[in-house]
Order: sequence, then C-alpha cells, then structure tokens
Amino acid sequence: MSWASPFWFPHTVTVEDAIPAGGSGTRFAEPRTVAAEVKDQQRIVVGADANEHVSNTQVTVPISAAVPVGSMVTVWAGRVGARRARVIAVQRDENLPPLPSHLILSLQ
Repeated sequence: MSWASPFWFPHTVTVEDAIPAGGSGTRFAEPRTVAAEVKDQQRIVVGADANEHVSNTQVTVPISAAVPVGSMVTVWAGRVGARRARVIAVQRDENLPPLPSHLILSLQ
C-alpha cells in the first residue's frame, strides 16, 4: 500500500493559500484540491500570533501541499457540516522513508 493511498488521506479539502499583501491585508490564491485526513475535534493551539485559540478541526495533508498559516480551507464540501475556516497553526511532521512526512493544519 502506498503512503499516498486513500487509506492515509481518505478525504479531500479545498485550500486557498494566504498571500500577504502588506497594508492591503491578505489575499487568497485560486482554490486547489488537496488529499487530506479531516478530524473534527476541539483543541487549544498556540497560533502564529503566540495566543491560544480553539481549533475545531485538524487537517492532515502531505508535506508537499505547503499550506501557509492564514490560508482558508474548506472541509466536507457538498456535505452536511461543510465549512470554510482559517488555518491558525501548522505543525510539520518530517519522517525518514518509508514513513510519509505531513503537515497538520489547525483550523479556527
């Protein structure tokens, strides 16, 4: 079984990468679809602003997805509970082969 198989990333999410625009605020890139594992559970996380935030959803994606903090992620598109939320923290988990490296996105 390949590490990229649907067994490890059984869901898909839509990611709109944050593009900081200085005084003009943040813009977002065109949406892209990324293979993922989505878990709806509340956790307290420390955001990029060094404050504690409640994360309602954690999304695991391949490390190659390179999702920056501040991006918008849509989970469960077309299903009950679909929502779009901001990435408030990114945890990087790098592993040596054959284990996959991945990012864990904490959504607001």
